[in-house]
Amino acid sequence: MLTDFFRLDGKTALVTGAGKGIGARIATAFAEMGADLILLARTESDLEQVARDVEALGQQARVFPCDITDEAAIATTFTDLKSELSKLDIVVNNAGAPGKGFGSLAKVTKKRFEHTLDINLSAAYGLIHEALPLLQASPDAAIVNISSAMSWMVDRHMAAYAAAKAGLDQMTRVLAYELAPKIRVNGIAPGAIETPATAFITQDPGRLEDTVRWIPQGRLGQPTDIALAALYLSSNASSFISGKILEVDGGMAALPGSAIQSQIPQPKA
Repeated sequence: MLTDFFRLDGKTALVTGAGKGIGARIATAFAEMGADLILLARTESDLEQVARDVEALGQQARVFPCDITDEAAIATTFTDLKSELSKLDIVVNNAGAPGKGFGSLAKVTKKRFEHTLDINLSAAYGLIHEALPLLQASPDAAIVNISSAMSWMVDRHMAAYAAAKAGLDQMTRVLAYELAPKIRVNGIAPGAIETPATAFITQDPGRLEDTVRWIPQGRLGQPTDIALAALYLSSNASSFISGKILEVDGGMAALPGSAIQSQIPQPKA
């Protein structure tokens, strides 16, 4: 049956930023389709809750509380995984944030700019590098990098984040070419998605209205929208797709990014 192509039975998937929002929903969606999960995020209590949700769906889950920008912690994580796993089938680089690079050119120093690049780009590269031996042991491995509509939209105060996500998109294409045909590499560029990180929009009726009017589908996206895209790109349903960025944004193409992104509150330094 065609639906069998979307199954992940017997596969193991690693998801970063898995403690809440998009990452948590990707984890449970994969579990629903038969995958065991390796969950990474900074907050252990969040990971433990997602692990319980995965186990309630009949799958195994392991949690690794760590910061993806901490090279030593990531290396230790993969030392543990390589001692326990014979292969890794799926990696989803979901963790990301505007970080300290949010702000005007006059305000954001090179160090702050690099902080945002580290969270959204360098850490993803480092994690793929560490995961490569396990991915190469899989007969049909897939990597999915979660990018952002800001990789192609233009807005004030988002230079670092936009540069990082645009870099992630191009890294995705280059690695897809380098790792073919053994490992497929694709990306997803979400638009405005309703998560804890966008509560400043959803809890403000005025901001919500201003945001939604720029989305042709007439609503914010849901974590499930991104999870379904990740499932497609991670499963055999997309076996002839690699090096592509799937935009899941409700049709925001060619609309001004300032309608959404300029409302992001300044993160604490």
